[in-house]
Amino acid sequence: MKNLYSLSATLAFAMLLSCIAVSAQMKHTIIRSGQGMHASSTGGTQSSYGTTVTYKGEQYIRVRTAEQFLNALGSRRNVLVAADTEINLTPLLDDQSHFRTKYRMWSSDISGGIADGREVVASEEVFDGRQLTLVNFKQLNIVGERNSRIVVEPRYAFCLRFVDCKQCEVRNLTIGHTEGGYCTGGVIGDLRGWRIYVVNSDLYGCGAYGLELEKTNSFELRNSNIHGCTYGIMTLSSVMSMTASHCNFFNNREYSLIGSGNSAGVVFDDCWFFNNEGTLFSFDSEFYLRNSKVFHLESELGSMEMADQTGGNNEFGELFSYHGAYGQMLERRNKKIGPDVE
Repeated sequence: MKNLYSLSATLAFAMLLSCIAVSAQMKHTIIRSGQGMHASSTGGTQSSYGTTVTYKGEQYIRVRTAEQFLNALGSRRNVLVAADTEINLTPLLDDQSHFRTKYRMWSSDISGGIADGREVVASEEVFDGRQLTLVNFKQLNIVGERNSRIVVEPRYAFCLRFVDCKQCEVRNLTIGHTEGGYCTGGVIGDLRGWRIYVVNSDLYGCGAYGLELEKTNSFELRNSNIHGCTYGIMTLSSVMSMTASHCNFFNNREYSLIGSGNSAGVVFDDCWFFNNEGTLFSFDSEFYLRNSKVFHLESELGSMEMADQTGGNNEFGELFSYHGAYGQMLERRNKKIGPDVE
């Protein structure tokens, strides 16, 4: 009888330990990063994997550091760059110890993609450093909370590059390079993407181009600025459907500012082009221009014969002044364009 009582006590104690373990597990949200599955506390607890928060009615992972940012990335994931935060990705991208698994790759060139379709966060080599490249991500949203920035140091690097990604969005962020001068790396690049959106964002130089799109399908740039880029505004190569709506393009230079080859369905709607230097449009196929204001030297407008302006309601002028009526219009317009206007 004494042994029976001892056995019962042992079983009860084991059951108690099991309940405690289950309870502890339920208080954590499992977060998958490029290196596997990790636990991150909810309820505002800070960790190396960010903080799970509710933002505008949806669940986000709030991040404040480059390590948290990379750990939070994943398909069907909302990543929130915290308010008043600048994340410099370069120191982490230069550290090979963070890129040693099949989900975190140290790559010389990952443009060929990943054949088995797995998601990969890659530190990809460029001439003067490394860039962040995301491969095979789906439904990833990267959002700035307020006054949120993502920057990189190498001049040949993209700040953010997507390869074979689908339904991803960048919103309410300022993105650019840390140093001024000439670059050959763009701000955002996309290769073979589908439904990639950049919304309410500010893309600035010294990126060579604000956007570099290749074999992209259904790209949208909305309520955003591209400025200060040293080669031009954007390049489009074999792109099917690209819409820029309610955007400002200014202070860019100095070659073909918007170059497009073998692309179709390119639309500029309610866009302002001003204080840019270089040939504005270099298209080898038709594009659409409507409801836009173009302040550019007539001799450098470029391939305007390719522009379908049917019912376009466009305005053209050679000089733009911040003073007077157009300056006042721009001031009002800027309250609805770029980060932190939602």
